[in-house]
Formats: sequence, structure tokens, C-alpha cells
Amino acid sequence: MSDWLPPGLFAYGAQLAAAIDGWLGRVLVGDGSMWIDMPRRLGTADVASEPVPWGTGALCVDLGPDDTGAWERFTAVHGHELDPEAVAVAAQEWRLPVTPYRRLPVAPAPPVGILSGDEHRATTGVDGARVVDLTSMWAGPLCTELLGRAGAEVHKVTSVARPDGLAGSPMYAELNEHKTVIELDLRRETDRRDLDALLASADLLVTSLSPRALANLDLQPTQLFPRHSRLRSLAITAFEPDSPERDWIAYGTGVHAASGLGWLSDDPQAPAYSYPDPLAGLQAACAAVGQLAGVAPQHTRVSLAGAMAPLAGWAACSRAGGALTTGAWTDGNWHG
Repeated sequence: MSDWLPPGLFAYGAQLAAAIDGWLGRVLVGDGSMWIDMPRRLGTADVASEPVPWGTGALCVDLGPDDTGAWERFTAVHGHELDPEAVAVAAQEWRLPVTPYRRLPVAPAPPVGILSGDEHRATTGVDGARVVDLTSMWAGPLCTELLGRAGAEVHKVTSVARPDGLAGSPMYAELNEHKTVIELDLRRETDRRDLDALLASADLLVTSLSPRALANLDLQPTQLFPRHSRLRSLAITAFEPDSPERDWIAYGTGVHAASGLGWLSDDPQAPAYSYPDPLAGLQAACAAVGQLAGVAPQHTRVSLAGAMAPLAGWAACSRAGGALTTGAWTDGNWHG
């Protein structure tokens, strides 16, 4: 099992945590390390899937319990394909969470900025705000748990049909401690009406569903606005909305693979745990506080790939012979 984590991870996490605490005007998140290092701190198994050698490279095959049969059928059809990029594209058409391991680009995509608490302070908006939580696993629940600890009233929607992958673990307990849990099966029309009634009195909806799933549930911003014109929405996705992978399904290890950080040496390497998740969770929490304060866009999207972009930038700089330095969020942008 790998123990590798990217250089600068905890320094960057501390900057994100400081931005949230700056917004709130009090220390809530601290240096961020307790949230980033949760699997090791709590002894929770978060074993990243190992690279799967494939043709001319490698794949991250991050299957869920319901994907095994589909993956076997997929490989029977596409097993002859040698290009991992082509295999990943085809796998995504099957709605399988498969991504290619890529080498780090010379000029990685620029990091996505967030508003800094140094310029704005959320003196109102969070305490007592009603938040509907349609997230699972790590990034989304971290975002909404921090909102709950800051005083928001968080309603977490769960389903026995699709339980949270961390359910029953110490991580799940800590990430959902300050929430009210509501059981809804969104495949049923009656339960979808119950969700709509919940949204009618909510201030913010936080989701971690794929864009396609959001559209199927009528939860995209353009679908929400006619019914809930004042509702803010925050979507946490795997990739950036302007990227070729914007509609892909992937978990943190898959985003790590596609970013290039998983192939810095001779062979592709899995991380110790899914570190893009807590980074995206911290960035999403900062965005949510800004939304509730009325100074961030009503409808916002945060991605795991965008949240970890500074780490890719640092790694590219280091490979080019530059010094690895930390940076800071100012004027809504990352300066490293």
C-alpha cells in the first residue's frame, strides 16, 4: 500500500483552512491537517486503488460495488484497445469511474480561485442558515459538516438504496456529526416531492452528484430557478466545467491519476489516500460561506481537479528546477 502524498499538501490545506476561518472571523478549521489526514488519524481504511497496467500506460479503475459486472462486460468488448485514454473515454460512456494515468503537463491548468476571507468577512449568513446536503463520501460531507459546526442547520439526505460509501466508519460519524439525517429514495416521485418541499425553505443546496444525475433529478441551476429562485446551489464535481472530462465520473484517486501527479517518476503511483477530496471539501466550504454571505455567485461549482491544481503547479515547478514554495489566496486567486 502506498504512503505517497503530494509535496505541499498540508501547507496548501492550511491556506484553505485559513481562508474559511478568515471568512468566519474565528478559528473553526485550524490548520486543516486534521481534516486532510482523517484516514490515518481515525484509522479508517481508505485504500486507494492501485494503477492497472493497460497497453501503453495505466488506468485508475476505481469501481464501486455495483460496477464489477459492468466492468467485466466492458473489458470483454474493449480489452483489445491499447490506448488508456481511449479506454477511459469508452469506460465513461458506460458510466464507469475509470480514468487514465497521465504524466504531469509542463504547464498545468491554472488553479481555481476562491474569495479570500481577508477581503470579506461573513458576519451574517451562516449561523442559522438552512442547508440541504445531497453529498456522500468525503469532500461534500466535509463541506457541509464545517457549515454545521459554524452554526448552519444541515439536513443530510440519505438513501438505503444508495448508501454512503463511508457509512458506519469513524470518518462518516465525524463528517456528519452536526446534521439531521433524512431518509429519502429519490427514485420515487413522492420522495422527490418531499425533497422539493425541503428545498422550498432552504438557503443552500450542496450536491456531489454527476452533472447527468443532477439533470435527471431536476437539480441543475436552470431547473431549480423557476421553482426556487432564491435558493443557492453548490455542486462538487470531479472535474472542471470547461474541461473535456467535465461530465466524467471519478473519485479522488481517479482525479489524482488524470492530473499527472500520479506519474512523477518511472511508474504511476497511487496516493496514500484520496487527498483531492478534503482539498475540494475545504474549498467548497469557503465558497459556501461566501454564497451565504451574499458575495459569491448564487450557483457555484467546485471540482476536485480544480482544488488540487496548485499542487500540480508546484510539482511542475519542482520538476523544472524551481523552488517549491507555498502561496496564498488573495483577490480571489492563488498566488504561489
